[in-house]
Amino acid sequence: MKKTIFKSFIQDFLKIFALYIFSLSIIIWIIQAVNYLDFVAEDGHGFRVYFYYTLLSIPKIISRILMFVFFISLFHSIVKIDDRNELIIYWINGLTKIDFKRLIISISIFCLFAQLLLNIYVTPKTQDLARSYIRSSNIDFLPSLIKEKEFIDIVEDLTIFIEKKNQDGKLENIFLKTDINETDYQIIYAKNGEIKFKNNQNFLSLQNGEIIDKLGSEQKNISFKETEFNLSRYQTKTTTSQKIQEVDTKNILECIQNKKKIPRLDSNIFECNEELTGQLYQELIKRLFHPLYIPLLAVISCLIILRSKDSYNYYFYKFSLFFLGFVFIIMGEILLRYTGTNMMSNLQFILVPLISFLILNFFFNLKSKVN
Repeated sequence: MKKTIFKSFIQDFLKIFALYIFSLSIIIWIIQAVNYLDFVAEDGHGFRVYFYYTLLSIPKIISRILMFVFFISLFHSIVKIDDRNELIIYWINGLTKIDFKRLIISISIFCLFAQLLLNIYVTPKTQDLARSYIRSSNIDFLPSLIKEKEFIDIVEDLTIFIEKKNQDGKLENIFLKTDINETDYQIIYAKNGEIKFKNNQNFLSLQNGEIIDKLGSEQKNISFKETEFNLSRYQTKTTTSQKIQEVDTKNILECIQNKKKIPRLDSNIFECNEELTGQLYQELIKRLFHPLYIPLLAVISCLIILRSKDSYNYYFYKFSLFFLGFVFIIMGEILLRYTGTNMMSNLQFILVPLISFLILNFFFNLKSKVN
């Protein structure tokens, strides 16, 4: 009978959990997808890059909301069976409150490992893969973003101005400025031109113009009848370098252990630097120890069954427990911001959920024996 009861509760919990996490993830994903439209509208990336980037953000969204959804779903499931008087059936069939608490903690441990899997491996991997699509994008929509009598600077170190753009794609009076460094630049002027796509790259074919090179105190002018300007060799202004959140957990551990600057062959790959040690510690703690709050939230949810729904101030008691769970979720986020190179802050972040769990677990066991 006990197995049947446990199975029924787990099924109800999983249904509520799946509904909440799917609904909330979709809402957040749609909002983010709208914001990511700037990749196409302003940065010139193709819809293929946009689709893959937004799709690969789903594991990150789930990872961020999993703890919150777990608490809401578990709290809802326990309140639901309490309102339907199913808890009385549990006690009649020999199930103790401590047995029920052990079931809840077992569920929380499973959720904890799921959160760890997302934090340690899945989320960094998918985020890095998403960034790689931005990195390898050749700015497919650049031609469509070029408008007449507007300065276009969606790529690094290049500004484009077109006086007139005909319906057939022909361009008139074209100005290009390429920044070589802080003081040197190149200006290209052409009377006519058009954008051509060949070998998977965008080229600007120019006719009847002049190239002005400004290098230091020298200036060179070169006239031309026809030339081609490779637009695809310029990078988007979208961040392409690897962020700490996208770095593999193993590499973060090695970086912290080495505590020295490691040269990188690719400028887009994360560079291990001693100055970033605090951020690396914070990211590692977030991945490895933030899930410790999940069992704590499970015990808080279990406290509901210590009081009958017919007792005085039951609804206030239920609301207080719900509020307490939110306080710990918010506290975890706040304490995480103070982690880094300060070992006392790091230890505090780890000990708060552990000590709170032990205290509330002891309180539950004590009260359940009295009741």
